[in-house]
Amino acid sequence: MPQLAFIFPGFLWLLLLLPLLWALALLAPRRLPAARFWASLGLRTLATAGLILALAGAQLIRPVAAVTTIFLLDGSDSIALSQRARAEAFVQGALGAMPAGDQAALVVFGQRALVERPPAANRALGQVAAQPGGGATNIEQALRLGLALLPNEGHARLVLLSDGGETGGSAQQAARLAAARGVPLDVVPLSGRADGLDAQISGVALPAAARAGQQLRMAITIDSSAATDARLVVSGPGGAPIASQPLRLMAGSQVFELRLPTAQPGFNRYVARVEAPGDARPANNAAEAYTFVSGPPRVLLIEGQPGVAASLGRALAAAGLDTTTVAAEQAPAGLAELSLYDAAALLNVPRRALAERTQAALSAYVHDLGRGLMMVGGDQSFGAGGWRGTPVEAALPVTMDIPSQVRQPAVGIVVLIDVSGSMGASENGRTKISLAAEGAQRIAALLRDEDELTVIMFDTSARQVVGPLPGSRRDEAIEALGQAHAGGGGIDMFDGLSKAAEYIRQGDQPVRHIITITDGGDSVQQEGARDLVRQLRAEHVTLTSVAVGDGKDVPFLRDIAQIGGGRTFLTDQAANLPALLVDEAQAVIEPYIVEQQFTPVRGAPHPILRGIDATPALGGYVVATPRPTAQVLLATPRGEPLLAAWQYGLGRGLAFTSDTGARWGAAWARWAEFPRFAAQLFGWLLPQQAQQNLALEASSLGAELVLQVHAQDALGRPLTGLAIDGRLLATDTISAAVALREVGPGEYRAALSGAPPGIYLAQLVARDARGQPAGALTAGVAVPLSAEYRSNGGSPALLEALAQATGGRLNIAPGQSFDANATSQGAVREIGLPLLWLALLLLPLDIALRRLLLARRQPAATLRWPELLRAARRPTTTQEQPASPRSVKRPNAANTQASELDQLREAQERARRRARGED
Repeated sequence: MPQLAFIFPGFLWLLLLLPLLWALALLAPRRLPAARFWASLGLRTLATAGLILALAGAQLIRPVAAVTTIFLLDGSDSIALSQRARAEAFVQGALGAMPAGDQAALVVFGQRALVERPPAANRALGQVAAQPGGGATNIEQALRLGLALLPNEGHARLVLLSDGGETGGSAQQAARLAAARGVPLDVVPLSGRADGLDAQISGVALPAAARAGQQLRMAITIDSSAATDARLVVSGPGGAPIASQPLRLMAGSQVFELRLPTAQPGFNRYVARVEAPGDARPANNAAEAYTFVSGPPRVLLIEGQPGVAASLGRALAAAGLDTTTVAAEQAPAGLAELSLYDAAALLNVPRRALAERTQAALSAYVHDLGRGLMMVGGDQSFGAGGWRGTPVEAALPVTMDIPSQVRQPAVGIVVLIDVSGSMGASENGRTKISLAAEGAQRIAALLRDEDELTVIMFDTSARQVVGPLPGSRRDEAIEALGQAHAGGGGIDMFDGLSKAAEYIRQGDQPVRHIITITDGGDSVQQEGARDLVRQLRAEHVTLTSVAVGDGKDVPFLRDIAQIGGGRTFLTDQAANLPALLVDEAQAVIEPYIVEQQFTPVRGAPHPILRGIDATPALGGYVVATPRPTAQVLLATPRGEPLLAAWQYGLGRGLAFTSDTGARWGAAWARWAEFPRFAAQLFGWLLPQQAQQNLALEASSLGAELVLQVHAQDALGRPLTGLAIDGRLLATDTISAAVALREVGPGEYRAALSGAPPGIYLAQLVARDARGQPAGALTAGVAVPLSAEYRSNGGSPALLEALAQATGGRLNIAPGQSFDANATSQGAVREIGLPLLWLALLLLPLDIALRRLLLARRQPAATLRWPELLRAARRPTTTQEQPASPRSVKRPNAANTQASELDQLREAQERARRRARGED
């Protein structure tokens, strides 16, 4: 039977106005006949009620007997092929028994839920093609998708076919949502066990940290579905097998312990694998473990040019530190490789020489691993090397900003661009000349209003000249450079330099600089070109050369740059040109390098300078700005930082803005106290060797990574009340924060289930109740594979709980899948708009009934004003002959008007009497 429902039932309170309407109508004077009065009151009541019901959103709900069933099929890897076939046969049997008028849908789920078949009356299942990702089981997502597929009318039912081995989401929350909607969840349990033998490694325990020379013990837990012979193989760092032994596995769980060979200092990765003939599920046969072996401190020196780190390396070796020197291009690329070293130093390394991945890893290396980082100056270091705004700058105690009180003079720049035929060659869809012109456009964008730019494009002679233009007209220069194109000739460097010299000599800026860009040199007039550059250098004009290509003409270009007091850049990719030119222009417009003899000024007392009273003079430095929280230990006479230190996260950072080589620091390299200074420098930079009062054990329990920390003092007494937290770091970036809670005296524990499988570095710090550091440790941990691959038979308890929470059933037959449930969602029809139209139609009917006089068949009822007037003029006695007009005395206007009114009243009275039947 249809039911009435309302969207906004609060408006129904307005129905209380109806009694008020009735009271007003009954108490007021009645001017209508009884029939018309009650008819009008009824119409007003219906119109008012219709309007109120329309405002309340009235709906007519018609019961629907059809049933819609959503089948939720587990497609994860924990379901064996035999169980998958059983589940699909169940669904096909249910579809075959589906009553007429009902419909069914199919959702396949694993890592995600996918709709295999929308609700339909089709009885054929067909081939299940959905690929939901088998690495996890997310029942919650399947339930929510199933609820979303249900129509808004009829009976609804969910049927779950799964082993209940949930590894993602919360099925209990989705079940509560289904129960709130009155949708029962029937469950068909599947087995989560493999078809046949399944031997799996369910856990590996290994000390997360160890000392050099310590022999490690690895405990391996193996589960087997049946007794069988197997072999356990453990691979060490590098992937080579380091241990192997035969096993006799029994049905159930067993723990095996192996002694591992002595590990090398650093992070060591181990892989344990069980090999069993006929294993039906090999994906769960391996597990990883990680341990960190501490050894003597190791220092990594990364040099920008060969030999730059030689003097510092010798000083550190004399102090007994294990030092490794590598070129910037060969620097460790990731955090795992960097973690083998306790401190790292960048010596005159430009930003472009270090991979972006390495730059990001260096920041986490200091902040999260607690290691040390130092940058040593040079003409391609700090701001001059383009380090502004990088992750490395964030780890240093100085920024690359030039102090605001330093006012730089105006600059005149001439860019000499080779537009010979070879510069028209394309590289990744762009010509070399267009990339060079883009670099010149970026230089124009950097100009201050007082600066000046000239761009000369040449081959055998000057082909096009843009400028000279002041910085205030930079937009004109940028637009003109957008039209640059290659010519077809060769190259005459002397002619191009002559034209550049002509324009640079016209300027009166205090700083004048020439930048040459070419992909080759000429063999004609090279000596003349060198002489010309010597003349320009004598006029305080500097020159920098940028070479694109294989570098065959680099000796000539390097010569003129050395003569011109500038730098030489060589790149085999023209795509690097814009960035190179920006770096060079930045160094000219805002010069970071100051070259003059000075003696360092002592700053704040510090352990680095303990016992050092005086230092030799230096020949130059790179301008930088100290951070507010940094300590300036040595400064220049102008107050700019020479040696600065600070704490960055868990690690430390140092900045030495001069160099230790031949250009500026030759006297320091010969200084007798330099080895002592270097030893104290890195002694402070290296991580502090805290007392080993923390021990970490990492183990895997199903899909969870369990971290257990044992804390005790020097006497072996447990340390309680500590706050231990830190981070898990993947190979390059921070992965997740972790906090351990105290579960017993001196025992702290954390279980992580959200981290992706793989290798992580754990950096933990313990603080006491006052917030003071009480210990720190670094260890390696391995997050195991998903529990999806651990054969444990699923979770029947979860399946039973889901069915009970929703009023569903367990182990139903296929034919029961379409049983009607207790409640049905009826077909809803909105009737608010029809009710509104009804109210609008009844309103004029009510007005007509109350205001208009409905005609009756009696003559008096049809009298109108003209007839009344005629009746008024009719005599009341016997009809008399009209008098002669001449014998009648004409009345005046007032008498005539009064007479007409009297006649009208008499006519009205006669009409009333006639209507009452009296006349």
